[in-house]
Amino acid sequence: MTHVFITGTTKVPAQLKNEKNMHCALVENPYNLRAALQQTPGEKIVVVYLPFLEVRHFDIYSYLQKNIPNVKTFFIVNELSGPMKVRLKTHKEFIVLWKTEEQHLARDIQAYLQGKELEMRQDRREDHDHRAMVSPSMLPLGVENRGFQPILGGSFENISLNGSCLKIKAPFYSKKDFVNLTYQTKDGEYVSVEGQVRWTKWNEVEQIQELGVQFLTQA
Repeated sequence: MTHVFITGTTKVPAQLKNEKNMHCALVENPYNLRAALQQTPGEKIVVVYLPFLEVRHFDIYSYLQKNIPNVKTFFIVNELSGPMKVRLKTHKEFIVLWKTEEQHLARDIQAYLQGKELEMRQDRREDHDHRAMVSPSMLPLGVENRGFQPILGGSFENISLNGSCLKIKAPFYSKKDFVNLTYQTKDGEYVSVEGQVRWTKWNEVEQIQELGVQFLTQA
């Protein structure tokens, strides 16, 4: 049984409530975490909700992880400063999720417990309608580009200022192809951005092509 201690919020996240192999406890005062962790055997996860991650938080939780065995800290944040992003890339003892990615918390905790390495996304993933329209760009074609590329309806799993992961129903695009992505924001505005395919993968189970697209203009 993995013990999960949650601070910075008034309720246990919905994603964790149904996890049978996790025992969740709210800790109202983060300064009480040390005693709770020391009294608890086995694997321990600390989930910390913060509007803004600062150096003092970094130092407090670094101390806990270094001095108490089997502790891993997950931060869920709204904002990060540039210097803090750099520091977190250098010191990877924490796992940082944007608030917009909170729905993946249980999955990411399970992945960590299974020994997988998790890295912080550099940009927040914003909430949008999952539907997207993908079409060939007017920019030069990629090296391996096919002669015909249709306009396709697709979907994305997440989207940031710099890119997105897209899913389309046929393998029409290759690495280095330029594409145009049109989608509707949560405010109802239609946005069209140019991007370049950085990687592709064929999903045999779902019979779809997955594309990693880097935007050339900001969404």
